[in-house]
Amino acid sequence: MKYLFSVLFLLYTMSALGQATFPKGFKLIEGDNLTGEDDRYSNGKDVFQMHMYFRSYDGDCKWNDDKYKQYVAEGIGYQLYRTTDSLLWGTGKVDDYYSYIVVDWHGEVFELFSKYNDADFSYYSKWLISSIREYRKKGKRFMFLRRFRMIS
Repeated sequence: MKYLFSVLFLLYTMSALGQATFPKGFKLIEGDNLTGEDDRYSNGKDVFQMHMYFRSYDGDCKWNDDKYKQYVAEGIGYQLYRTTDSLLWGTGKVDDYYSYIVVDWHGEVFELFSKYNDADFSYYSKWLISSIREYRKKGKRFMFLRRFRMIS
């Protein structure tokens, strides 16, 4: 019986979560963390990554409220803005890289960064926020693929 519940739980979570389908040309760059938390996806010029700010947030977990907005803004180093549908977004230059951040309704932080603020950067910025909205419309959460590696 417990296996039945496990299978049903997995089926439920698979439909509730959505692995992002990146634009053509983006490939996984594996990070050192065994859980895949520091993985990135790059096409050689532009890079997507997730940040786990919510794990160290000591607020009462009301995602995208003003306190969380300020907390993430201090972490990334530039101002965030709220959309009419309560996503947070911001863009700025950190060190020598242009950065675009979207914080979804669950407090997940997605970043696009590049050395170039060009048409590709603009296109992928729009792709990121529209994909997050599209997944929600389908009843799924936008997520980057997470790897779990075993220590060998």
